[in-house]
Amino acid sequence: MAASTQKKYEDRIAEHELEAIDAKAPIRALALFESIRREGAHELNRPASALALSGLTAGLAIGFSVLSEALLRTHLPDAPWRPLIENIGYSVGFVLVILGQLQLFTENTITAVCPVLDDPRPRVFASLARLWSLVLATNLIGAAAFGWVLHAGTVYEPELRAAVVALSDHATGYGWWETAVRGIGAGWLIAALVWVKPNARNSELLLIVVVTYLIALADFSHVIAGTTEAAVMVYSGGMSVFEALGGFVLPALVGNILGGTVFFTLLTYAQIRSELVGDPESGRTRY
Repeated sequence: MAASTQKKYEDRIAEHELEAIDAKAPIRALALFESIRREGAHELNRPASALALSGLTAGLAIGFSVLSEALLRTHLPDAPWRPLIENIGYSVGFVLVILGQLQLFTENTITAVCPVLDDPRPRVFASLARLWSLVLATNLIGAAAFGWVLHAGTVYEPELRAAVVALSDHATGYGWWETAVRGIGAGWLIAALVWVKPNARNSELLLIVVVTYLIALADFSHVIAGTTEAAVMVYSGGMSVFEALGGFVLPALVGNILGGTVFFTLLTYAQIRSELVGDPESGRTRY
């Protein structure tokens, strides 16, 4: 029935119009998965040196999210609506990292996981562990280094220094479990961003800004951006290294992995598997 109806309309539509329809059609979930899987497979096979340098650069770049927020805060009055504006600054680092194709750990909670779901052999798991460990370590080093730059570079700018410390204190001030729960939100949204991006086409910049703005506005915990803030607190004497690592970085990391890999990627893959295998009770077969 549907095929005959489609044929009826296609007979009345010019070829160039059919091409325009196809060009505007969104990419299906199965094709989205394949696109991300291929990208992930490429990343899993990159040299360790390339991954490390890209991860270090991403960690440094994400620090501009904190700096941009602080700069906006110093130019805005202390009013109830101020967070609606200053949190836009949080998007800056993510725009630099994602459009710059740099290695960000939270993106890899979906990108690098898709090849493992497709081919769950020990060798592929080992490649995932290699990528995750390299990218996470270099992201954290870069983010912590930018935190030191913020701490040292704002010594002679009291207003900016106060804004950086206040933002950092707020971001890292939640308890262990609350940070983990807030990390789930950030991890889920970053994974969703990666999933939606192929359909965004010419609107990638807007997509990144909207999603990361929501992360900031909701006070979700992002392990890499938050490490810059945790580092600021350590350098300024607001918390110890142990408190920063055990009280913020670890729960944010756990939450980001749960949100990005478990609650988004695995559930999305279950949808893909359902489409591939079909419903046994309906009599459909795998294609």
